[in-house]
Amino acid sequence: MVIGICGKIASGKTEVMKIFVEKGFFPVYADKIVHNLYKRGGKCAKKIVSVFGKEFLKRDGSVDRIKLRDVVFADNRKLKILNHIVHPVVYFEITKILKRVIKCKQKIAIESAYFEKDFAKDFVDKIIWVERSKKKIIDVLVKKRGFSRKMADSVFELIDKPANVDFILKNYGSLVELSEAGSIFSSRMSLSIVS
Repeated sequence: MVIGICGKIASGKTEVMKIFVEKGFFPVYADKIVHNLYKRGGKCAKKIVSVFGKEFLKRDGSVDRIKLRDVVFADNRKLKILNHIVHPVVYFEITKILKRVIKCKQKIAIESAYFEKDFAKDFVDKIIWVERSKKKIIDVLVKKRGFSRKMADSVFELIDKPANVDFILKNYGSLVELSEAGSIFSSRMSLSIVS
């Protein structure tokens, strides 16, 4: 079984993912894959430089994620261009991991901001949407991640809940409450594999 965990930025996806890992799910983090693709010589680094320019490289040859973030989150057209470069490669890398891990009959959880319809249809059995209030998300982005208020508002609007979501996990309380709810979800998913 492959579970997709998605939600807006700073919604609590990573905390939910930790719970699934504790329940024995093999973790696949889309963001970690992107980090590797942005390293010097990474599959996306050269393409990003050719499209956006050398000013988006750090001295070590890796993509400057903060600089790129600031530009693409301020310009929807540039964000679409970046997504067109990165998403196919990320999905290819996830597909390679899934094929390898599925052979071992292991249950898998994928954390990603969202799942495009075709990818979800082909690989993900159930999708969990982690929901959090706009105020909480904006607070995290501004206070902990260094976003301006304007950019935080803009980023919040980028991702909408997909139509193909199977479960909604509401993250409106404390971390303990999220952990308890996530534990219930992951136990249900584990049981559905056994039965």
